[in-house]
Amino acid sequence: MAITIAHWSWLPLVVVLGSSMVFRTNAIGPVLYALGVATLTQILVKRLARLLSSQRPFAIGLCANHLHHSDRGGMPSTHASVMVCLAGTLSPWMVVWPEFALVPFIAVITAWARVQAGAHFPSDVLAGLMLGASAGIAAARAFSWG
Repeated sequence: MAITIAHWSWLPLVVVLGSSMVFRTNAIGPVLYALGVATLTQILVKRLARLLSSQRPFAIGLCANHLHHSDRGGMPSTHASVMVCLAGTLSPWMVVWPEFALVPFIAVITAWARVQAGAHFPSDVLAGLMLGASAGIAAARAFSWG
């Protein structure tokens, strides 16, 4: 189950964000803003992971490479960072558009699955969750002040 979630957790995220943009035309701006912030977060986190060059569990023989992942650095987790960044950025709209409340759930389930599948240590996803949440919350505040 963890391997399937780790591979396909982006799909429910696309469904939630895509359906929001289709059925709630006033959600287009916040969703595109959140995707832009998440893209910048992804770039920064990938660079940080490359700089830290921390080995993944499968790379040091603790488990099989269930996700057929490269052995590039896994600290912090880009998946966790990006998904929780989306959650943080969209947090002000969760009261208005309750489907956005699924995004943090998807982020946490993805983080769990990445650890279970051997792609990350818990510290990798925890660091990713903290970085992504910080970026997302800062972006949400910046948007609301604009």
